[in-house]
Amino acid sequence: MVKEQTERVRIDEVTPSQLYLSSDRLKRLEGKEQDLEPLPIKHIGDRLFFTDGHHRAFTLFKKGREEIEVYEDEDDLDWFKYLICVDWCEKEGIESVNGLEERIVSEEDFKELWIERCQDMHKRVEEDMFEYVHIKEEKDVGRKGDICESVIRSLPDWFGIEQANLDYIEGVKDKFFLSVSVGGIPIGFVSIKEHNEYTSEVYVLGIVEELHGRGLGRRLFEKVENILSEKGKKFLTVKTLSDSHTDEHYEGTRVFYRSIGFYPLEVFEDYWDEDNPCLLMVKVLGDGSRTRRTFRESGEEEL
Repeated sequence: MVKEQTERVRIDEVTPSQLYLSSDRLKRLEGKEQDLEPLPIKHIGDRLFFTDGHHRAFTLFKKGREEIEVYEDEDDLDWFKYLICVDWCEKEGIESVNGLEERIVSEEDFKELWIERCQDMHKRVEEDMFEYVHIKEEKDVGRKGDICESVIRSLPDWFGIEQANLDYIEGVKDKFFLSVSVGGIPIGFVSIKEHNEYTSEVYVLGIVEELHGRGLGRRLFEKVENILSEKGKKFLTVKTLSDSHTDEHYEGTRVFYRSIGFYPLEVFEDYWDEDNPCLLMVKVLGDGSRTRRTFRESGEEEL
């Protein structure tokens, strides 16, 4: 774990990522003043949680500490599984380590209640992680804005222009909006802009970077495509940064869009500004044969 940069935070602002404490482990920390800090934490979206050191954190809490020294955990861990644990804590009403005071158990019970539960969850995630994934339409305008803000502000390499961010946060409120969550924790979204009866556009999309490459964006677009196809939409477009701009993050974005069926259509050099050339991409929705029948039935030649 990298400990180069540390900061001080209020201990009650950091959510636990485990449900129980071992009385045996706490006893071994009694009387210790040194080596309790710094503690590893992680920011994902608008969540801030401990990744380890819960017994040390609780010991500091019992010593009356209101602030603790922490560092951002940069290890290559499975953050999807961590978010499941954070979600468990939130559902039990455990918002900080002081909420674990009534959950101190023997080492034997700790292993049975917590370690075995985590092992079972790890196995289930490996078998089908989407058991823990929820995609739903959000209609509350405030929640749309909050989810959008928490996600895009965690992605500065994609959303680095503050005025554009503010426009997105406000702009999603009157548009179709799907969120994707791990348990009850939103980790991504897509907002869709309507153009006409045939065409919709991806207004803005974001998945927290720690969960890129897990298939969440693909699953989100499968849901979008099904909904739009049921409405009779034929095309879905998206505007992104052209490959004439050498940006490794947006190169990954274009690769993602191509992988789910979007094709480059046209580049608009000054749509945003000359330093950010705009690539328009399009995806044909639904079954291709259905599109061909539409041409024939309308008397047009098939192209």
